Amino acid sequence: MIGTVAVMLRTFVRQEDGASLVEYAFILLLMVVVSIVVVANIGEYPASAFEGVDGGFDGP
Repeated sequence: MIGTVAVMLRTFVRQEDGASLVEYAFILLLMVVVSIVVVANIGEYPASAFEGVDGGFDGP
């Protein structure tokens, strides 16, 4: 029983399929971080632009 578990563990550690999963996870994490930074930096401009447009609709 313990020998079978040891063989399975050794096989799991030697497989390289999980490495590509980790790489994809890092790429996804990088894309999320970049997206958050871009939205945070651009987020102020659209808000002020919409406030300016909204102010133009005030009636006499």
